[in-house]
Amino acid sequence: MKSIFYLIVSAIFLYSCGQKAQITNSVEDRYLVAFNTFEPDSLAKDNWEIRVLDPEDSSKHSKNISNHPDVAWTYLAVADKIYFISDRDTAYRNFFLYEMKSDGSQIKKLSDLRLEDSWMDLDSQTNEMIVSARPEEGIRYQLFLINLSNGEFKPFTNDTSFRFQDPVFSPDGLQIAFVKSPKAKAEGVFPEVFLIKRDGSGERQLTHFPTDDPAAKGFGYKAGALKWHPTENFISYASSRGNGTYIFGVSPDGSKQWQISAGGKDEVYHDWSPDGKWFIFDQYQDTISRQYHIVLMDWESKESRILTDTLLKTQLAPVFVKKQRNLGS
Repeated sequence: MKSIFYLIVSAIFLYSCGQKAQITNSVEDRYLVAFNTFEPDSLAKDNWEIRVLDPEDSSKHSKNISNHPDVAWTYLAVADKIYFISDRDTAYRNFFLYEMKSDGSQIKKLSDLRLEDSWMDLDSQTNEMIVSARPEEGIRYQLFLINLSNGEFKPFTNDTSFRFQDPVFSPDGLQIAFVKSPKAKAEGVFPEVFLIKRDGSGERQLTHFPTDDPAAKGFGYKAGALKWHPTENFISYASSRGNGTYIFGVSPDGSKQWQISAGGKDEVYHDWSPDGKWFIFDQYQDTISRQYHIVLMDWESKESRILTDTLLKTQLAPVFVKKQRNLGS
């Protein structure tokens, strides 16, 4: 009888542990969404804040986690850290790199390198971030690598006849995609997506903006806001075509290009969940409401839903950030 009793107790214990592990894994796999909002106030007319929301919260409530009269903008989150540019410790729109936790705590300046208003990316294996920077007043839009362990930085590009923006690492860290455009504008020459090896060799152009497109003479994106899909090996980017701006994909060899967003509305800034299963982007609703929403899409089923409310009109550039695990629960 004792052996049967112990067997039953052991089975209950193992089942309980399994259930607990399953719940824990479920919690660990959930993401928050951080995004940028325009919230002018009496202290700062040009006040950009960073907010966070939980996609599972049906109330669509978001929390202001930067809450500072600076220009703050997040371009990237890795695990439960949000990386952002800010002018909080310097002159207006003199941007430097900061990090904070997903609840807005532990804000830390990471480097003394002045940055451009550009997307960026992190190679988690080397703890190096690739950024577009302006190290001197006369040198702008050059790519630099920042060692996040000590804040030291080194140039990756050194050609001031071109502007380099929105760099992103390949998932293995061996390649870098970026937007390149001539400093002096030339007829029929547009910002395009380029790819280069991590050692600086083998640069090649991946995109070619159609010169006959109505957007060719406009001010919209020709290529920008790059992200590299973590599992399917393609680069996504924003580009204006006709009267709208949409998200496109291009393979690393440039042989395949296609339109990703199909909502029929302006869809520009975006991010992929680390497992590649979720796609998130901002979407301009219409010219009457002038409302920007954050939209979440199941990448496999293509089902999507709006995550944000209408209390704020300008809600842009969402990124996935891992939800911090509450060890006390």
